[in-house]
Amino acid sequence: MLLSNLSKVISVNKTYNFNKNKYFSAITSNSKLTNNKTLFVYDNNTKVKKIYLDEALKNKTPAIISNKYINNLKIPQFVVSNINIETNSLLNKLHSNPPFKTIAVTGTNGKTSVVWYISKILNSLKYNNTTVGTLGHFINGKKINDINLTTPAYEELYKYGSLSKKEKNIYIFEASSHALEQNRLRNYPVNIAAITNISRDHLDYHKTFSNYKKSKIKLFSNHLVNSGFAVINSRLKILSELKKKLIKKNVKLKYFGNKSIKLVKINNFVYLNINNKKYNLGSLKLKTNIELENLECAITCCLALSINQNKIVRVLSKVTNPLGRLETIEYKKKKSKIIIDYAHTPDALKKILLAYKIKKTKPIILFGCGGDRDKSKRKSMALIANKYADKIYITDDNPRNENPSKIRKNIIKYCPRAIEVSDRRKAIKLAIKELKMNEILIVAGKGHEKFQILKNKTIKFDDFTIVKQLLK
Repeated sequence: MLLSNLSKVISVNKTYNFNKNKYFSAITSNSKLTNNKTLFVYDNNTKVKKIYLDEALKNKTPAIISNKYINNLKIPQFVVSNINIETNSLLNKLHSNPPFKTIAVTGTNGKTSVVWYISKILNSLKYNNTTVGTLGHFINGKKINDINLTTPAYEELYKYGSLSKKEKNIYIFEASSHALEQNRLRNYPVNIAAITNISRDHLDYHKTFSNYKKSKIKLFSNHLVNSGFAVINSRLKILSELKKKLIKKNVKLKYFGNKSIKLVKINNFVYLNINNKKYNLGSLKLKTNIELENLECAITCCLALSINQNKIVRVLSKVTNPLGRLETIEYKKKKSKIIIDYAHTPDALKKILLAYKIKKTKPIILFGCGGDRDKSKRKSMALIANKYADKIYITDDNPRNENPSKIRKNIIKYCPRAIEVSDRRKAIKLAIKELKMNEILIVAGKGHEKFQILKNKTIKFDDFTIVKQLLK
């Protein structure tokens, strides 16, 4: 679209510095994503900083759309009254094929796996689908590109959900607590809202657990359409609180983890109960309680799409884990297993340690905690490791701008029997070297990540690749 056509699509109050007609194909409120074909949306009512505007100018954005005149700007500026309404109109013009149905998944843990599982089921059943989340942007299971936020800015969220041609497409994305609190979803319609679980996380941002819970509930109270489905884990402690919010909306409630939809492991077989009908899923690749709980959520979302339950059951054997989520590497020499997982919260750490406890034998854990993030969870994670792990290795995660030594000491204070190795590669090497026959080592915290952040440096680092190299 040409800049000269903007006033035909949106209501522009006044235009400044327009002296050269330029072409653009996208808009964004994330300055990092601006380029010479992407307009920058500058909302003066938010906490947008001048450095973001400077970044957009440096990236050669063709023009600025704002709701207030910006002084000393040399590029075209289009001032509007209501920036949300006008950007919506523009997005509708630029991306005119919205999804058939939209699923948003929130929760402290499991969002990535649930989105991945839903996509796997839909791919097997030949349903067109797009996913957006921690692992990036995918279309029908094929990765298109990485994204820099679990839930991207509203304009990107809108863009990813729209296809280049008209067809029935199901759009599934992760809704993070940050995105919900910052209203990144705005008025984007959500047909199915799902919640996996809620436990302490991101208190560096939300300050209190109460605030954190409220941000998660916003997916249902603020964004779920009135005719939509609320998919809820029946194990949630905030069930009654959530129900009260949903009574006011004309939504259908679907629960998983209770008599309606539940997966049960008996010996080495997995059984699925759906509405009093029992299925034997003996060949299921997913076995742990963590995986089964996330799969329950995915199945329930697919049922909310009105997909026949027999069809869903037939393809469950094809469902596998995403990158960095309970990825298993066989250490044949010692008949042992090494598990790579993203577990970086107390609840996730506890669940994975319990999942790999075999009879009275506890697994071994290697982990650290991220710098410049919720410091309150370090003590909890240390106590959990101390209780549920046979042996503990404390190393660096992403220290960022914090002193790595201080982070490790914060953890070791509450699990003094842990072995401290600052260098993560050396820690993994030592843990593998000290593995005994038939033991399980869990390398936790980074999962799919391909980097490690040390101050202002981002270095290549991949737990999975390193383990594979060390086993050669």
